[in-house]
Amino acid sequence: MLLAASALASFSSFAFELPQGNGLGAPLVLPATPEKIVTFDLGVLDTLHTLGIPVVGVPSSTYEGALAGFSKTTVVGTLFEPNYALLKQIKPDLIIAGGRTQKALPELQNIAPTISFSADPRAFLSSVTASTEAIGTAFDKQAQARAAVSKLNGTVEQLHAVTKGKTGLFLFVINGNVMTHAPGERFGYAYELSGLSAVLPPADPAASAQPRPEPGSPAAKAAAAKRAETLAKATQADPDWLIVLDRGAINGGKKTAADTLAKHPALSQTRAYKTGHVYYADPNAWYVVTTGVSNVQTIAADMLEAMK
Repeated sequence: MLLAASALASFSSFAFELPQGNGLGAPLVLPATPEKIVTFDLGVLDTLHTLGIPVVGVPSSTYEGALAGFSKTTVVGTLFEPNYALLKQIKPDLIIAGGRTQKALPELQNIAPTISFSADPRAFLSSVTASTEAIGTAFDKQAQARAAVSKLNGTVEQLHAVTKGKTGLFLFVINGNVMTHAPGERFGYAYELSGLSAVLPPADPAASAQPRPEPGSPAAKAAAAKRAETLAKATQADPDWLIVLDRGAINGGKKTAADTLAKHPALSQTRAYKTGHVYYADPNAWYVVTTGVSNVQTIAADMLEAMK
């Protein structure tokens, strides 16, 4: 009996366990399932919402579509800067940091148990699946997690059937400038998700991890020249599809990408552009929310509709 009681006590003292996303650290272990959750990661917010797990605090943002209801949720800071005083008042049981709040981790950890998720751009879909299943297991929402992952996989399978044998190029457009993203880079998941074969080789992980050079510096000028060279090579490969993210259109901003492409001497002459095979990505879904399981499924469904 003593052994059984000891085992029960040991089990109950670790009632909640949630792995850090993408192997960022040791799992977070708590004595009870968190009830008051704050998240600065909108991808995780999307997944929590999909699984029916409530949150009490979110960062300021433009909440659209399935997340529109969170426009009425308590705002606990920005995507970059938490409101520490308000967080201390709320006293959350769990804080989920986002990629943009990594510098705030030490202070957040002083307020409440804090965890962070990060999708691997070289294994995007498996990262989304793993985080969804981990959250589902931790919060006893396994059935909901399985259903969400199954729906995502089904849509991706249909999309890949449509894009089989076709090539693509992801373009990030901002202020008239066009930058490519290769597999392994931030938006390199576009190729894995769409099933399009990239016309660019995978990015060097070491190069991708380098900090952004100071504007106007020799390093910045060299990087700009390298980007122009990469774009020229990608354009010459004449991809079947262009996937375009218009950075300026985020949160209802002005759309300029279509005009930028129309005026670009090389991109406007590609087969993809001339045949109308240009997919304009939803900027909030791709840039702001990104990794939520329902968000990714919605992106895949939208691409399927556009590319079939």
